[in-house]
Amino acid sequence: MKNIFSSIKKELTTQAGATAFIPSTKTLRAAVLGFITQSLRPYVDERSLSVAGIHFYAVCSNPQQEEALRAALCMDKPGMFKKEHLERTLANHFIQLDPAWFFEWHVVKDQLPADCLQQENFGLKVVGAGEPIGEHYCIARIQVLAGQTAEQEYLLDPEKKQKFYIGRTSNPQLQTGKIQQNDIVFLGREEAGFNALTGMPNLHVSRNHAYIVYETKTGRFLLYPDRGGLPENGNKLKVHTCDDKVKWLNIYGVAHWLQEGDQVELGGEAVLRFHLVTA
Repeated sequence: MKNIFSSIKKELTTQAGATAFIPSTKTLRAAVLGFITQSLRPYVDERSLSVAGIHFYAVCSNPQQEEALRAALCMDKPGMFKKEHLERTLANHFIQLDPAWFFEWHVVKDQLPADCLQQENFGLKVVGAGEPIGEHYCIARIQVLAGQTAEQEYLLDPEKKQKFYIGRTSNPQLQTGKIQQNDIVFLGREEAGFNALTGMPNLHVSRNHAYIVYETKTGRFLLYPDRGGLPENGNKLKVHTCDDKVKWLNIYGVAHWLQEGDQVELGGEAVLRFHLVTA
């Protein structure tokens, strides 16, 4: 099977004549957008047809190619590629999208699924409006590495709920007057059982520091900073990713897709570790 990283080598030839193996982010993103747009030609200017969802597949034979794809799809800012790149491109081609349409991407190591549209190492499955959309339910486990919580670990079961609040004390009253019910609870100094030694990191955790949202359409757990966890409120939230990178979450509404082994640091002291139990 041809590889897209080989098919656009002309751009990658250096002045010395040596050939790089990874396209620029801009070039790879354009290739993805072009493939998707071409695959959706039957939907062009068809008002009676709309796209409810897109499953995009790419063959990546090594970590460098996968990282290049992640950059092209703006994976450090979930939703950005879908909204600011793909949605605008499809609108310019008069392709109608369902109001709640979704975009899901998949990396495969060897070959594309047999039942998808294919071009070189890209594949696409289109879900039309009215077609059934399968829901994914994965269970995750949150392990406490630093700080004192009401429970030793927490199970996130999306069949019971899809949004999980993280903060100090069980039912804090926020500045707005709202009483929030936290799901992952760091004990407050005034709460029964608080230990001054193990609970010291808790004092750096906001009452509404962060929350995790589960997407049933994609099977992903997304970590968001809550209002109390933002720098303007004197707090911080960062992730030590499973591939040894550090990611700061400083903007409200901008999420991080949690991966197996990611460590979430709240306020610079309290630490949680994310595990997928089922997938």
